[in-house]
Order: sequence, then structure tokens, then C-alpha cells
Amino acid sequence: MEKKIRVTLNKTAINILESDIKSFKITKNFIINYIFSILKDQKIETIYPEEEEKGVIQFNLNKSNREIYYDILSEQNIQVEAEFIRRMIYKYINQSKSSRELFLYQEIVQRIKYAIKNKKIIKISFDDNRKTSILPFFIGSSKLELGNYIFCYDILEEKYKNYKLSNVKSIFITQEKREWENIDFINNVIKNFDPFLSQGKKIKAILTEEGKKILSTIALNRPETISATGNIFEFKCSEQQAKRYFSYFLDEIEILEPLSLREWFIEKYKSALKRYSI
Repeated sequence: MEKKIRVTLNKTAINILESDIKSFKITKNFIINYIFSILKDQKIETIYPEEEEKGVIQFNLNKSNREIYYDILSEQNIQVEAEFIRRMIYKYINQSKSSRELFLYQEIVQRIKYAIKNKKIIKISFDDNRKTSILPFFIGSSKLELGNYIFCYDILEEKYKNYKLSNVKSIFITQEKREWENIDFINNVIKNFDPFLSQGKKIKAILTEEGKKILSTIALNRPETISATGNIFEFKCSEQQAKRYFSYFLDEIEILEPLSLREWFIEKYKSALKRYSI
């Protein structure tokens, strides 16, 4: 028999839940049942600050939670069901997004950490059905704490890469071990973690005055500035990061180096011009 629960939350909490549901490709029922299953035995005193504007969410307990639900209420002497659930949800949403991601993916995270400690090779599958084998070194978050990445050596591609944790579908820890090579490089990446692996890579560009304003305004994926002389800037930045960040700038930037990146932007602008040609 279904057990429906209705909970009143402030709009901030509802917006965060909806954002996580979209970002992590899960359902409302899954996320709240998961929060309940992990936090049900904890004593939660602090409640997320209330706001005047509120909304209501409704979900169904899954079978495993439904079987223990009333025992939990009785054991903890819960008088108001909705308040019990609300406290757990507020504890969840009162974390950074990267922390919430680690919470939701904690089983996979624990297994990856085991593989890191024991230098095991992992077979990994992604949401888009891609598969590869990796030697993992570290799980790090972006500077703005918006997501987590697995820093690893991709065995098939034979290169160091960062993979988004939220794109991981499943992992399998093999019995194969491999010693870490390029220890200084690995330790430097871990110490100064960067999702785009920009260590030792540079981009040179000319920015207009408007481009400088955009640079100071948009923080997401912004590369570190190495030097700025007049309108000429050098950034610590990989090509992957530059493609993602500087695409916002349109004609307010001219990429000078590396030439491969300059050619990429030229081809993109040529393609865009064809689309807009009358």
C-alpha cells in the first residue's frame, strides 16, 4: 500500500531540490527516499531558515523505507511526520552542491576511494553509454563547489583526464593494480585541483574593454590570469576550458595562442556566420 507524504518547504529548498533532480538526472521520489534512508537515524536540530513564500512537495515512500517508516517514528517519538521529513531535507539542501553530490553518490565515491588507496584499475560506464578503464588518483571539486570530478589516467585514451562524477553510471573495480607514474604532476594537480587540468597550459588573447568587463563578471569556469599588459592577456588555461569560457565573449576577444585554439574559434565563427547569412 502506498504511503504518500506532503511536506511544506520554503521556495529556496524546493528550487534546490528541483535543480538537483535535473543536474543529477534523478526523480523526486528517489532523492527524498534516499535522503530519508541515509539521515533517518540522525538527530537533526537545526532547521533551514524559513521564508514567507512556501510550497508543498509530495512523494511516495519506496518499499524498503515504507517497511520501517512507522518503527522509526515510534522509536524516535516523532509526533509530526512532515516536520521529521522537513528537517532531513533542510539538512541536505544546507550543503554546497558538490557536497550534496558526494552525498548522493557516496557508494560510488567510497568504491573509487578504495581503488585510489589500493591503486586499482576501474572499469567505468557513463550515462551516455561510453565505457573506459581508468586509474583514479583523486576526487576533487570545482572552485565554486558546483561539482565533483574524478582525476585519473584513462587507460584507453592514454592521457590524464577529469571525469564528472554526476556522469558516472556504474563502476567495476578490477583486480589489476598499477603504480602511479609522473608523481610530481599528479601531486601538483591534487594540490591545486582544476577540473580542466590547466596546469602548465597557457592561452594568450586580446580583450576589448567590454571583454575585460565580461571577464570580471563571469566567474564560472574563469581561468586564472597570469599577466595583463594593456589589452593582451595570458591565462593559465587548457583549450577545453577556453572553449567553454571564452565562447561567451563573441567578438570581445581574439585568441592569439595556441594556434589550434585560434583555428577552432575561427571555424566556429565561420559556421555561425553561414547560419545567419541571408
